[in-house]
Amino acid sequence: MDLSVYGATGIIGTYYRGLFPSAVIDKNQLDPESKEVLYLISTTSNQNLKTDSFLDIDTNLVVLAQRLDACRAAGITEFNFVSSWFVYGPHHKHPNENSLCDPNGFYSATKHCAEKLVKEYCNEFGINWRILRLGNVYGGPDTGCAKRNSLHFLIERLKNNEDIVVYKNLSRDFIHILDTCRAINIILKKGEYNQIYNIGTGVATKLQKCLEQAKPLLNSNSEIFPAKLPFHYPQAVEFSLDCNKLESLGFKPLIEVTEGIEDLCLSRKLCTPARTLMEKKLKQQ
Repeated sequence: MDLSVYGATGIIGTYYRGLFPSAVIDKNQLDPESKEVLYLISTTSNQNLKTDSFLDIDTNLVVLAQRLDACRAAGITEFNFVSSWFVYGPHHKHPNENSLCDPNGFYSATKHCAEKLVKEYCNEFGINWRILRLGNVYGGPDTGCAKRNSLHFLIERLKNNEDIVVYKNLSRDFIHILDTCRAINIILKKGEYNQIYNIGTGVATKLQKCLEQAKPLLNSNSEIFPAKLPFHYPQAVEFSLDCNKLESLGFKPLIEVTEGIEDLCLSRKLCTPARTLMEKKLKQQ
């Protein structure tokens, strides 16, 4: 295999490998299997601080440093680090890759710190790097939880006919996991070294709108109650990523949010990686 994937058994790693064959690096393994690396090991929530103040630090920084050392010793030539839109912080609506990052929360802060460590380490030892900042990824087999994938979590509540409270005007750049993995692959094939890339659709979609679409699809008896945002809401309210840099590589999303929500609620054909389905959609684009 030409690509070693750390974090290969997570939601995105598993889906990516289903579309693009690559080497799985076991969670306890330090050494890569190839000269090119895709790094996905990460926590996923700003809530870990409440139960374990070291979890984000250990996972996002210490584990990363250990594997950077192992990768350098193995003579890798390329380190692709997957990060998050959370690094931009709450004061942006449509940031590009050069926008100032000022994140809130241990998860967000350690991801931003990890980006800096990757750049400094790779520059010091002559390793090419890329940083990939993902938008709100949905789709795939994850049923979600309140602190990890809120869209999936709320759709599960609709399935169970449970009432939902959703913040008014809260919008995100929702990108389907199929398109996320396609974008990662395009950047690895065509993207410039030593650059940051946003991965999203460039469109802000209201969470409430997604749930209102999902409710009739599920024949749900749930009530959706819009609520005002807390005064000190710690994250961005209206948010999308500037993806012009990604689009310049020829990327266009295949899955519109409405199609993705419908699939998530009904057929779930897109929730497992299918290369033939992806290629069929590419021909239709």
